[in-house]
Amino acid sequence: MTEKTKKMILISIGCLLCAAVAIGIAARFGGKAEIPSGVVSDEPAQSGDPDVSINSDGQTDVDIQVEVPDASETDPAQGADSSGLEQTIQADPVKPEQPEKPEAPDGTSTLPENHDAEDVPEEERRTEDEEPPTYEEPPTVTPTETEPAAGSTNSAGQVYVPGFGYVENSGENTVIEGNDIYENGNKIGTMGGGN
Repeated sequence: MTEKTKKMILISIGCLLCAAVAIGIAARFGGKAEIPSGVVSDEPAQSGDPDVSINSDGQTDVDIQVEVPDASETDPAQGADSSGLEQTIQADPVKPEQPEKPEAPDGTSTLPENHDAEDVPEEERRTEDEEPPTYEEPPTVTPTETEPAAGSTNSAGQVYVPGFGYVENSGENTVIEGNDIYENGNKIGTMGGGN
């Protein structure tokens, strides 16, 4: 066989494999879809009990009926109005009921929110002779290590920079004149010692 014949055979086999894959994909996604057993269906529930059946080969199929709520109960756009000059995209919100206030502990009385000092029962009043309640102060934590001052040097000649620690000193700052800096053929400015 010549090289040309080998190439033609390989190309033909490759085309046949591509066609077989395309037919397999089309068969997989085409046609009528069937809901496999055990998958929740959208049909309304007949009862709350699951339907269990055992096949002759010992496999168990379980069908669970789920009650789907009416779309009008869960649709956030219910009550929307798109007719006329003014439109609404959502129904008016409904304010939930106010929760009940918790009951007062035993031995105390419940007073209205805007009560006067005279409304407080005598046994619950604090007298001037009573000590005010004392609270423990949290212990203060003193740092064990203190940071050195910025710019201080250590025995190795390194300079302390906050956030970086000790770094090598590179000497005095220097100015480099940049009068001949160009980008894409255009001078981009004067850099350096402020001429």
